[in-house]
Amino acid sequence: MTETEQEAFDEHLCALKADLQPVGYLEGEIVLSIAYTLWRQRKLYAWQEFMTQSEMRQAVEAAAYPNPVELSIARLQTAQGQRPASTAACLLELSAAVADAGLIQMPASKVADFLPLVRGAAETMLLMPPPEGRSKTEMRLAQHTLLTWLDRVEGLLDETQARALVPGEAGLNLIMRYEGSLGRSLQRSLDQLRVLQARRTKFRTDEDEDDAD
Repeated sequence: MTETEQEAFDEHLCALKADLQPVGYLEGEIVLSIAYTLWRQRKLYAWQEFMTQSEMRQAVEAAAYPNPVELSIARLQTAQGQRPASTAACLLELSAAVADAGLIQMPASKVADFLPLVRGAAETMLLMPPPEGRSKTEMRLAQHTLLTWLDRVEGLLDETQARALVPGEAGLNLIMRYEGSLGRSLQRSLDQLRVLQARRTKFRTDEDEDDAD
């Protein structure tokens, strides 16, 4: 443990001792074991949260910023008449829709950085006079196309994020086994402490009765 972690653990142990009231060396060691088990559980939950957030961020970034190979494949599929389904393909369509709406020339690999800005511009673009040579009807169609692809890209990124929140089967099984092991260890220690404390209480009661006699 780092110095900061040791201080936090010591506070954690003191709180447990105040709650469980151990008496003697053996009860003290059991409470220490309980403290370590609860500490490991806390670390496990923190690790799970960190890994989940990290994997989710990596998954979303990989989807939002396609590499040149992914973009080339998406262009080829579109040229072959396939419906854009991948995030890379939809980003290409969104990039084209942004340009067609007269907003800005933006490569597909960068569009994800500006999704909120693009949505704001798309929702207000009809408030401005149409560009020279384009009718209001054409601009309404361009807006509809832009918002359609924007919704599609945002939906795909949300799906990617949701999938990343679910751990793989192997990782989930490992976590569940470790979590179960900690739970059983905690229960054993608590049971041992209860037995010792009950025995101590009974011994004290017997002594009090003997003194009364």
